[in-house]
Amino acid sequence: MFKKKYMILLSLILVSLCALSCVSASEDADATVATDDVDVDPIEASVDEGLETNVEDGLSGDETETLTVDNSNDDKVSVPSFDEYNVTVNDSTIHNWQKESVRIFITPSDDYYAYDFCVNVYDSDNNPVLDEEEIYSTEPANYVDYVIPAGLSPGKYKIEIKNWYDDHIFSTATLTVVNDPFYAIISAENYNAYYNSGVQYSIRVTESETGYGLSGVSIKIVFSNSRNTYTRYYTSGSDGYIKFDPKIPVGTYTVTISSNNAHVIASSIVKSATVKKSSVSMSLAKASTYQGYKLTLKATVKSQGRNVNEGTVKFTINGKTYSVAVKNGVATKSIKLKKAKTYKYTATFVGDNFNTKKVAGKAKVNKRYATKIVIKNKKGYYNTKKTITVKVKTKSGKKVKDGYIYVGSSDSYSKVKNGKAKLYVTFSGNYKKGKYSYSSGFTFYFKKSVSTKFKLKYVPKSLKYKASTKKFKITSKYRCPDCHKKSSHSHSINGYNIKIKVY
Repeated sequence: MFKKKYMILLSLILVSLCALSCVSASEDADATVATDDVDVDPIEASVDEGLETNVEDGLSGDETETLTVDNSNDDKVSVPSFDEYNVTVNDSTIHNWQKESVRIFITPSDDYYAYDFCVNVYDSDNNPVLDEEEIYSTEPANYVDYVIPAGLSPGKYKIEIKNWYDDHIFSTATLTVVNDPFYAIISAENYNAYYNSGVQYSIRVTESETGYGLSGVSIKIVFSNSRNTYTRYYTSGSDGYIKFDPKIPVGTYTVTISSNNAHVIASSIVKSATVKKSSVSMSLAKASTYQGYKLTLKATVKSQGRNVNEGTVKFTINGKTYSVAVKNGVATKSIKLKKAKTYKYTATFVGDNFNTKKVAGKAKVNKRYATKIVIKNKKGYYNTKKTITVKVKTKSGKKVKDGYIYVGSSDSYSKVKNGKAKLYVTFSGNYKKGKYSYSSGFTFYFKKSVSTKFKLKYVPKSLKYKASTKKFKITSKYRCPDCHKKSSHSHSINGYNIKIKVY
């Protein structure tokens, strides 16, 4: 019994000592913790005496403080993150002697169409071989074609697709670059068309195994017959098609089509091409002139709505024929015909690649009318102005409808309207230099009358009228502006004696 009590008391003492030891350790502020069975460096930790508790003042028991953030009005981030869409790329094989594309598939989210990712190509040592390319759009798309240029060395490469915004890697694939040739099939039909019709010849290049069209393949096409040989080179486009207008002259040709690309092996094919003469349309422009001037004959030649640029047009008029080459659909000839009348003429088109066409037309040479200026000599008193009317008529007395009246050699003119023109005249020229003396005062000398001759010239606006001239005379007579006397007399003005001598 004693032993049990002793043991209980001893245990309580040990527990108390352990508790005191723990409190002492916490108060020492520094402690070292280590394990005996693991060889690691000890981690030292220190306690800031100022941070004795992490309990906020005023919070006790079960009380807690909740922090809330209202993000109901936040806009959607404009840059897509990788969880909003997905991008995949499959293993591909391309040829290094031409540029080819690798298709990258895009799976957009239901409510977000944008995508923005980068494409990298690495060699077997994980070195980049092409510049990183960013591909982005806000428009929906199921795929994009990533173009790889020609020139990569044969071998294995890695294509890596990663999100631009956060570098998340969407997909990787193996790109195999080979230098193998394509085995292809060239196909075409016989060509039949009218010359200058614009009908295209269609040729296709396809891969022999898959039947897929091959783009970027150079093809040689030779059109030949007993007279001429024409060689054309074209490169296949989308889906392996080549479409072109041969633009060869009328005739029947043997067509040999072959590959012009060392990396594309294809058997040559032989077809035929027949080009027939096309019909033409020809129109004549209005031909009209006046006597003494050239008459222009003009024909416009078209085929299938296009200007004809070959052949000749023969104009036959007044017993003569003039041959003119057709250039850019037009043939013109200017001639001079003396007699004023309406002439009938024909225009005939002849060309190697077109059917002959003949059209009749009329050309008119109009009579020119001689004109005359009608005006009387005019008189007026010194230092006055008048408006005079000049009449312009034909020799038969009809009013001239257009043109101009010029006075002398000056550049000033008056327009002729309905056979009349206006001139404005100032009467002057009578005055002669006066004299002055203290004894007799001022003396002024005026001629009784002074006449001046002018030359009028009518210049027609149209070729309908001929030019004409007319001389006329203006006479200025003296009359005193104060007293209207026409002979010599005197005036006294402000104490001065003024004498006027008219001679």
